[in-house]
Amino acid sequence: MKNILIVINTMGRAGAEKSLISMLKSFDYTRVTVSLYAIIDRGELFLDVPMQVRVLNKKPSAEPVLGTSGALYIAGYVLRRMMKSFYFFKFIHYALQNIIAQLTRNKHFQFDKLFWRMLADTAPAPKRKYDLCIAFIEGAATYYMIDQVTASKKCAFVHVNFEKAGYIKQFDRKYYAQADYICCISEAVQKVFLDIYPEFTAKTRLFPNIILPDEIRANARNGEGFGDDYGGIRLLTVGRLHPQKGYDIAIPAFAALLERGYRNVRWYVLGDGNEQAHLEKLIAKHGLNGRFILLGSRDNPQPFVLEADIYVQPSRFEGFPLTLQEALILHKPCLTTNFEGVTDLLEDGKNAMIIKLSAENITNALEKLIKDEGLRERIAQGTKEIAFNFPDHTPFFYEIME
Repeated sequence: MKNILIVINTMGRAGAEKSLISMLKSFDYTRVTVSLYAIIDRGELFLDVPMQVRVLNKKPSAEPVLGTSGALYIAGYVLRRMMKSFYFFKFIHYALQNIIAQLTRNKHFQFDKLFWRMLADTAPAPKRKYDLCIAFIEGAATYYMIDQVTASKKCAFVHVNFEKAGYIKQFDRKYYAQADYICCISEAVQKVFLDIYPEFTAKTRLFPNIILPDEIRANARNGEGFGDDYGGIRLLTVGRLHPQKGYDIAIPAFAALLERGYRNVRWYVLGDGNEQAHLEKLIAKHGLNGRFILLGSRDNPQPFVLEADIYVQPSRFEGFPLTLQEALILHKPCLTTNFEGVTDLLEDGKNAMIIKLSAENITNALEKLIKDEGLRERIAQGTKEIAFNFPDHTPFFYEIME
Protein backbone atom coordinates (compact mmCIF):
# COMPACT_ATOMS: atom_id res chain seq x y z
CA MET A 1 0.00 0.00 0.00
CA LYS A 2 1.28 3.43 -0.97
CA ASN A 3 0.66 6.41 1.28
CA ILE A 4 -0.62 9.72 -0.09
CA LEU A 5 -0.99 13.04 1.72
CA ILE A 6 -3.23 15.69 0.15
CA VAL A 7 -2.99 19.29 1.34
CA ILE A 8 -5.65 21.95 0.74
CA ASN A 9 -5.98 25.52 2.02
CA THR A 10 -9.50 25.15 3.45
CA MET A 11 -12.44 22.81 3.00
CA GLY A 12 -14.86 25.59 2.13
CA ARG A 13 -17.55 25.14 -0.48
CA ALA A 14 -15.65 26.23 -3.61
CA GLY A 15 -14.69 24.75 -6.97
CA ALA A 16 -11.27 23.30 -6.14
CA GLU A 17 -12.53 21.80 -2.89
CA LYS A 18 -15.55 20.21 -4.63
CA SER A 19 -13.23 18.82 -7.28
CA LEU A 20 -11.05 17.41 -4.50
CA ILE A 21 -14.04 15.55 -3.06
CA SER A 22 -14.68 13.98 -6.49
CA MET A 23 -11.03 12.94 -6.68
CA LEU A 24 -11.15 11.42 -3.20
CA LYS A 25 -14.16 9.37 -4.30
CA SER A 26 -12.17 8.11 -7.30
CA PHE A 27 -9.17 6.59 -5.49
CA ASP A 28 -8.75 2.83 -5.34
CA TYR A 29 -8.41 2.33 -1.60
CA THR A 30 -7.19 -1.22 -2.05
CA ARG A 31 -4.02 0.31 -3.54
CA VAL A 32 -3.44 3.45 -1.48
CA THR A 33 -4.08 5.01 1.89
CA VAL A 34 -4.97 8.69 1.72
CA SER A 35 -4.59 11.37 4.39
CA LEU A 36 -5.96 14.90 4.14
CA TYR A 37 -4.71 18.06 5.83
CA ALA A 38 -6.32 21.51 5.55
CA ILE A 39 -4.12 24.51 6.36
CA ILE A 40 -7.18 26.23 7.88
CA ASP A 41 -9.12 23.51 9.68
CA ARG A 42 -12.57 24.65 8.65
CA GLY A 43 -15.10 24.21 5.83
CA GLU A 44 -18.42 22.59 4.98
CA LEU A 45 -16.85 19.97 2.72
CA PHE A 46 -15.23 18.18 5.64
CA LEU A 47 -18.65 16.48 5.83
CA ASP A 48 -18.21 15.05 2.33
CA VAL A 49 -14.77 13.50 2.81
CA PRO A 50 -15.03 9.72 2.16
CA MET A 51 -14.74 7.57 5.26
CA GLN A 52 -11.59 5.86 3.91
CA VAL A 53 -9.67 9.16 4.11
CA ARG A 54 -7.81 10.00 7.31
CA VAL A 55 -8.20 13.69 8.24
CA LEU A 56 -5.05 14.89 10.01
CA ASN A 57 -6.51 18.09 11.46
CA LYS A 58 -7.05 17.61 15.19
CA LYS A 59 -10.34 19.52 15.35
CA PRO A 60 -11.76 19.92 11.85
CA SER A 61 -14.88 22.07 11.72
CA ALA A 62 -17.61 21.92 9.10
CA GLU A 63 -18.53 25.55 9.75
CA PRO A 64 -18.22 27.86 6.71
CA VAL A 65 -15.03 29.75 5.85
CA LEU A 66 -16.95 32.49 4.03
CA GLY A 67 -19.46 34.96 5.42
CA THR A 68 -19.18 36.91 8.67
CA SER A 69 -18.61 33.96 10.99
CA GLY A 70 -15.99 32.47 8.70
CA ALA A 71 -14.19 35.78 8.30
CA LEU A 72 -14.07 36.31 12.07
CA TYR A 73 -12.78 32.79 12.65
CA ILE A 74 -10.06 33.12 10.01
CA ALA A 75 -9.04 36.55 11.31
CA GLY A 76 -8.53 35.07 14.77
CA TYR A 77 -6.81 32.02 13.33
CA VAL A 78 -4.40 34.16 11.32
CA LEU A 79 -3.66 36.37 14.34
CA ARG A 80 -2.87 33.39 16.56
CA ARG A 81 -0.56 31.92 13.95
CA MET A 82 1.11 35.27 13.37
CA MET A 83 1.99 35.54 17.04
CA LYS A 84 3.36 32.01 17.16
CA SER A 85 7.12 32.07 17.79
CA PHE A 86 7.13 35.82 17.07
CA TYR A 87 6.43 35.13 13.39
CA PHE A 88 4.90 38.63 13.16
CA PHE A 89 8.28 40.23 12.47
CA LYS A 90 9.08 37.83 9.62
CA PHE A 91 5.56 38.31 8.27
CA ILE A 92 5.86 42.11 8.06
CA HIS A 93 8.93 41.85 5.83
CA TYR A 94 7.24 39.32 3.51
CA ALA A 95 3.94 41.23 3.43
CA LEU A 96 5.62 44.49 2.42
CA GLN A 97 7.46 42.74 -0.40
CA ASN A 98 4.22 41.13 -1.55
CA ILE A 99 2.23 44.38 -1.44
CA ILE A 100 4.89 46.24 -3.43
CA ALA A 101 5.08 43.44 -6.00
CA GLN A 102 1.29 43.29 -6.45
CA LEU A 103 0.89 47.07 -6.77
CA THR A 104 3.84 47.27 -9.17
CA ARG A 105 2.05 44.87 -11.50
CA ASN A 106 -0.97 47.21 -11.46
CA LYS A 107 -3.35 44.29 -11.06
CA HIS A 108 -6.33 43.79 -8.77
CA PHE A 109 -4.93 43.54 -5.24
CA GLN A 110 -5.48 40.13 -3.58
CA PHE A 111 -5.42 40.67 0.19
CA ASP A 112 -5.55 36.97 1.11
CA LYS A 113 -2.27 36.31 -0.71
CA LEU A 114 -0.44 38.09 2.11
CA PHE A 115 -1.15 35.32 4.62
CA TRP A 116 -0.67 31.99 2.82
CA ARG A 117 3.09 31.87 3.39
CA MET A 118 2.71 32.61 7.11
CA LEU A 119 -0.02 30.00 7.58
CA ALA A 120 2.10 27.37 5.83
CA ASP A 121 5.19 28.19 7.88
CA THR A 122 3.38 27.98 11.22
CA ALA A 123 1.35 24.81 10.54
CA PRO A 124 2.60 21.64 12.27
CA ALA A 125 4.70 19.38 10.05
CA PRO A 126 3.56 15.76 9.60
CA LYS A 127 5.59 13.21 11.53
CA ARG A 128 5.87 10.56 8.83
CA LYS A 129 7.20 10.27 5.29
CA TYR A 130 4.76 9.77 2.42
CA ASP A 131 5.16 8.14 -0.96
CA LEU A 132 3.36 11.10 -2.55
CA CYS A 133 2.22 14.52 -1.37
CA ILE A 134 -0.30 16.46 -3.44
CA ALA A 135 -0.80 20.19 -2.87
CA PHE A 136 -4.23 20.44 -4.43
CA ILE A 137 -4.27 24.23 -4.69
CA GLU A 138 -1.92 27.19 -4.96
CA GLY A 139 -0.63 29.25 -2.07
CA ALA A 140 -0.36 27.83 1.44
CA ALA A 141 -0.90 24.20 0.44
CA THR A 142 1.97 24.37 -2.04
CA TYR A 143 4.30 26.19 0.37
CA TYR A 144 3.49 23.68 3.12
CA MET A 145 4.10 20.69 0.86
CA ILE A 146 7.55 21.93 -0.15
CA ASP A 147 8.75 23.23 3.21
CA GLN A 148 7.08 20.96 5.75
CA VAL A 149 6.30 17.58 4.17
CA THR A 150 8.74 14.73 3.60
CA ALA A 151 7.63 12.73 0.57
CA SER A 152 9.25 10.69 -2.19
CA LYS A 153 7.27 12.62 -4.82
CA LYS A 154 5.57 15.98 -4.66
CA CYS A 155 2.83 17.19 -7.01
CA ALA A 156 1.47 20.76 -7.09
CA PHE A 157 -1.90 21.71 -8.63
CA VAL A 158 -2.76 24.99 -10.35
CA HIS A 159 -6.48 25.84 -10.66
CA VAL A 160 -6.40 29.53 -11.57
CA ASN A 161 -5.03 32.02 -14.03
CA PHE A 162 -1.76 32.44 -12.16
CA GLU A 163 -1.06 35.88 -13.59
CA LYS A 164 -4.38 37.39 -12.48
CA ALA A 165 -4.89 35.61 -9.16
CA GLY A 166 -2.48 37.75 -7.15
CA TYR A 167 0.46 35.35 -6.85
CA ILE A 168 3.92 36.85 -7.34
CA LYS A 169 6.04 34.85 -9.74
CA GLN A 170 9.39 35.67 -8.16
CA PHE A 171 8.12 34.48 -4.76
CA ASP A 172 6.59 31.22 -5.98
CA ARG A 173 9.25 30.11 -8.48
CA LYS A 174 11.37 28.33 -5.85
CA TYR A 175 8.38 26.28 -4.69
CA TYR A 176 7.39 25.03 -8.13
CA ALA A 177 11.05 24.36 -8.87
CA GLN A 178 11.07 21.82 -6.02
CA ALA A 179 7.87 20.03 -7.09
CA ASP A 180 8.29 16.83 -9.10
CA TYR A 181 5.07 17.41 -11.05
CA ILE A 182 2.77 20.38 -11.69
CA CYS A 183 -0.83 19.60 -12.70
CA CYS A 184 -2.94 22.29 -14.39
CA ILE A 185 -6.72 21.86 -14.56
CA SER A 186 -7.15 23.27 -18.08
CA GLU A 187 -5.13 24.05 -21.18
CA ALA A 188 -5.66 27.78 -20.62
CA VAL A 189 -4.42 27.57 -17.02
CA GLN A 190 -1.42 25.58 -18.22
CA LYS A 191 -0.59 28.08 -20.96
CA VAL A 192 -0.63 31.06 -18.58
CA PHE A 193 1.46 29.17 -16.03
CA LEU A 194 4.08 28.14 -18.59
CA ASP A 195 4.20 31.64 -20.06
CA ILE A 196 5.37 32.70 -16.60
CA TYR A 197 7.52 29.63 -15.85
CA PRO A 198 8.64 28.11 -19.18
CA GLU A 199 11.45 26.31 -17.36
CA PHE A 200 8.88 23.96 -15.79
CA THR A 201 7.42 22.71 -19.07
CA ALA A 202 8.83 19.18 -18.80
CA LYS A 203 7.19 18.45 -15.46
CA THR A 204 3.85 20.17 -16.14
CA ARG A 205 0.86 18.16 -17.28
CA LEU A 206 -2.87 18.60 -17.86
CA PHE A 207 -5.11 17.17 -15.13
CA PRO A 208 -8.74 18.33 -15.62
CA ASN A 209 -11.11 18.47 -12.68
CA ILE A 210 -12.65 15.11 -11.90
CA ILE A 211 -16.39 15.62 -12.31
CA LEU A 212 -19.11 13.04 -11.66
CA PRO A 213 -22.00 13.94 -14.04
CA ASP A 214 -24.35 11.23 -12.76
CA GLU A 215 -23.94 12.51 -9.22
CA ILE A 216 -24.61 16.09 -10.34
CA ARG A 217 -27.82 15.04 -12.12
CA ALA A 218 -28.95 13.00 -9.12
CA ASN A 219 -28.29 15.91 -6.74
CA ALA A 220 -30.27 18.23 -9.01
CA ARG A 221 -33.30 15.92 -8.97
CA ASN A 222 -33.26 15.06 -5.29
CA GLY A 223 -32.58 18.37 -3.54
CA GLU A 224 -34.61 21.49 -2.77
CA GLY A 225 -34.48 24.51 -5.04
CA PHE A 226 -35.96 28.02 -4.89
CA GLY A 227 -39.14 26.91 -3.15
CA ASP A 228 -41.19 29.98 -4.08
CA ASP A 229 -43.95 30.64 -6.58
CA TYR A 230 -42.11 33.18 -8.73
CA GLY A 231 -43.20 32.79 -12.33
CA GLY A 232 -40.75 35.08 -14.14
CA ILE A 233 -37.31 34.50 -15.63
CA ARG A 234 -34.73 33.32 -13.13
CA LEU A 235 -31.07 34.18 -13.67
CA LEU A 236 -28.61 32.31 -11.46
CA THR A 237 -24.93 32.59 -10.57
CA VAL A 238 -23.16 30.25 -8.14
CA GLY A 239 -19.89 31.47 -6.65
CA ARG A 240 -18.30 33.10 -3.64
CA LEU A 241 -18.80 36.82 -3.15
CA HIS A 242 -15.39 37.94 -4.35
CA PRO A 243 -14.18 40.62 -6.81
CA GLN A 244 -12.99 37.85 -9.16
CA LYS A 245 -16.62 36.88 -9.84
CA GLY A 246 -17.63 40.24 -11.32
CA TYR A 247 -20.78 40.89 -9.25
CA ASP A 248 -19.94 44.58 -9.03
CA ILE A 249 -20.33 44.73 -12.81
CA ALA A 250 -23.33 42.39 -12.93
CA ILE A 251 -25.42 44.54 -10.57
CA PRO A 252 -25.42 47.78 -12.66
CA ALA A 253 -25.82 45.65 -15.79
CA PHE A 254 -28.98 44.12 -14.33
CA ALA A 255 -30.26 47.55 -13.31
CA ALA A 256 -29.85 48.71 -16.90
CA LEU A 257 -31.78 45.65 -18.11
CA LEU A 258 -34.72 46.52 -15.86
CA GLU A 259 -34.64 50.11 -17.11
CA ARG A 260 -35.23 48.72 -20.61
CA GLY A 261 -38.55 47.36 -19.41
CA TYR A 262 -37.64 43.78 -18.53
CA ARG A 263 -39.29 43.69 -15.12
CA ASN A 264 -40.35 40.05 -14.98
CA VAL A 265 -36.87 38.77 -14.16
CA ARG A 266 -34.78 38.14 -11.04
CA TRP A 267 -31.10 37.42 -10.60
CA TYR A 268 -30.16 35.04 -7.78
CA VAL A 269 -26.67 34.42 -6.39
CA LEU A 270 -25.69 31.38 -4.34
CA GLY A 271 -22.54 31.99 -2.33
CA ASP A 272 -21.00 33.67 0.70
CA GLY A 273 -17.99 35.93 0.98
CA ASN A 274 -16.41 39.03 2.42
CA GLU A 275 -17.87 41.21 -0.34
CA GLN A 276 -21.45 40.72 0.89
CA ALA A 277 -21.82 44.07 2.68
CA HIS A 278 -20.37 45.96 -0.29
CA LEU A 279 -22.65 44.14 -2.74
CA GLU A 280 -25.72 44.72 -0.57
CA LYS A 281 -25.00 48.46 -0.67
CA LEU A 282 -24.56 48.31 -4.44
CA ILE A 283 -27.85 46.43 -4.80
CA ALA A 284 -29.65 49.05 -2.72
CA LYS A 285 -27.98 51.89 -4.62
CA HIS A 286 -29.39 50.58 -7.91
CA GLY A 287 -32.84 49.90 -6.44
CA LEU A 288 -32.55 46.13 -6.87
CA ASN A 289 -33.66 44.89 -3.44
CA GLY A 290 -35.82 41.84 -4.00
CA ARG A 291 -34.63 41.57 -7.61
CA PHE A 292 -30.87 40.90 -7.37
CA ILE A 293 -30.98 38.41 -4.51
CA LEU A 294 -28.06 37.07 -2.45
CA LEU A 295 -29.28 33.72 -1.16
CA GLY A 296 -26.13 32.72 0.72
CA SER A 297 -24.53 29.33 0.21
CA ARG A 298 -26.28 25.97 -0.03
CA ASP A 299 -25.04 22.44 0.58
CA ASN A 300 -26.53 21.40 -2.75
CA PRO A 301 -26.83 24.15 -5.40
CA GLN A 302 -27.74 21.79 -8.26
CA PRO A 303 -31.56 21.99 -7.78
CA PHE A 304 -31.33 25.78 -8.12
CA VAL A 305 -29.33 25.38 -11.33
CA LEU A 306 -31.92 22.93 -12.67
CA GLU A 307 -34.77 25.35 -11.95
CA ALA A 308 -33.02 28.44 -13.34
CA ASP A 309 -33.81 29.73 -16.82
CA ILE A 310 -30.35 31.15 -17.56
CA TYR A 311 -27.04 30.51 -15.83
CA VAL A 312 -24.66 33.52 -15.78
CA GLN A 313 -20.89 33.47 -15.18
CA PRO A 314 -19.72 37.13 -15.08
CA SER A 315 -16.17 36.40 -13.86
CA ARG A 316 -13.12 38.59 -14.39
CA PHE A 317 -10.94 35.47 -14.61
CA GLU A 318 -11.18 31.75 -13.93
CA GLY A 319 -9.33 28.48 -14.38
CA PHE A 320 -12.45 26.77 -15.62
CA PRO A 321 -15.26 27.10 -13.08
CA LEU A 322 -16.84 23.90 -11.84
CA THR A 323 -20.15 25.71 -11.41
CA LEU A 324 -20.30 26.54 -15.12
CA GLN A 325 -19.50 22.94 -16.04
CA GLU A 326 -22.29 21.74 -13.73
CA ALA A 327 -24.76 24.12 -15.43
CA LEU A 328 -23.74 22.74 -18.82
CA ILE A 329 -24.16 19.17 -17.60
CA LEU A 330 -27.71 20.13 -16.52
CA HIS A 331 -28.28 21.62 -20.02
CA LYS A 332 -28.86 25.20 -18.96
CA PRO A 333 -28.44 28.07 -21.45
CA CYS A 334 -25.32 29.82 -20.16
CA LEU A 335 -24.02 33.36 -20.51
CA THR A 336 -20.32 33.58 -19.67
CA THR A 337 -17.47 36.05 -19.96
CA ASN A 338 -14.58 35.15 -22.23
CA PHE A 339 -12.01 34.22 -19.59
CA GLU A 340 -9.04 32.21 -20.86
CA GLY A 341 -9.96 28.70 -21.93
CA VAL A 342 -13.72 29.10 -22.18
CA THR A 343 -13.62 28.59 -25.95
CA ASP A 344 -11.76 25.30 -25.47
CA LEU A 345 -15.12 23.78 -24.52
CA LEU A 346 -17.76 26.27 -25.68
CA GLU A 347 -18.74 27.94 -28.95
CA ASP A 348 -20.49 31.28 -28.88
CA GLY A 349 -24.09 31.02 -30.06
CA LYS A 350 -24.02 27.23 -30.27
CA ASN A 351 -23.79 25.94 -26.70
CA ALA A 352 -23.33 29.20 -24.75
CA MET A 353 -23.29 32.94 -25.18
CA ILE A 354 -19.75 34.27 -24.66
CA ILE A 355 -19.08 37.97 -24.12
CA LYS A 356 -16.29 40.32 -23.13
CA LEU A 357 -16.82 41.49 -19.56
CA SER A 358 -18.58 44.84 -19.33
CA ALA A 359 -21.89 46.01 -17.89
CA GLU A 360 -23.18 46.95 -21.35
CA ASN A 361 -22.29 43.57 -22.82
CA ILE A 362 -24.01 41.73 -19.97
CA THR A 363 -27.13 43.86 -20.37
CA ASN A 364 -27.27 43.36 -24.14
CA ALA A 365 -26.68 39.61 -23.92
CA LEU A 366 -29.32 39.11 -21.24
CA GLU A 367 -31.83 41.14 -23.24
CA LYS A 368 -31.19 38.94 -26.26
CA LEU A 369 -31.59 35.71 -24.27
CA ILE A 370 -34.72 36.87 -22.46
CA LYS A 371 -36.43 38.13 -25.63
CA ASP A 372 -35.63 35.04 -27.68
CA GLU A 373 -36.87 31.84 -26.04
CA GLY A 374 -35.89 29.95 -29.19
CA LEU A 375 -32.27 31.08 -28.75
CA ARG A 376 -32.30 29.79 -25.18
CA GLU A 377 -33.65 26.47 -26.34
CA ARG A 378 -31.04 26.18 -29.13
CA ILE A 379 -28.19 26.91 -26.72
CA ALA A 380 -29.58 24.43 -24.19
CA GLN A 381 -29.79 21.83 -26.95
CA GLY A 382 -26.22 22.62 -27.93
CA THR A 383 -25.01 21.67 -24.44
CA LYS A 384 -26.22 18.13 -25.12
CA GLU A 385 -23.71 17.89 -27.97
CA ILE A 386 -20.68 18.92 -25.89
CA ALA A 387 -18.14 16.12 -25.74
CA PHE A 388 -17.61 16.31 -21.99
CA ASN A 389 -14.36 14.56 -21.18
CA PHE A 390 -14.10 13.77 -17.49
CA PRO A 391 -11.71 10.82 -17.34
CA ASP A 392 -10.46 9.49 -14.04
CA HIS A 393 -6.85 10.67 -13.89
CA THR A 394 -6.04 9.16 -10.50
CA PRO A 395 -4.03 6.29 -12.12
CA PHE A 396 -1.39 8.95 -12.82
CA PHE A 397 -0.67 9.05 -9.10
CA TYR A 398 -0.22 5.29 -8.92
CA GLU A 399 2.22 5.43 -11.86
CA ILE A 400 4.47 8.09 -10.38
CA MET A 401 4.72 6.19 -7.08
CA GLU A 402 6.06 3.04 -8.73
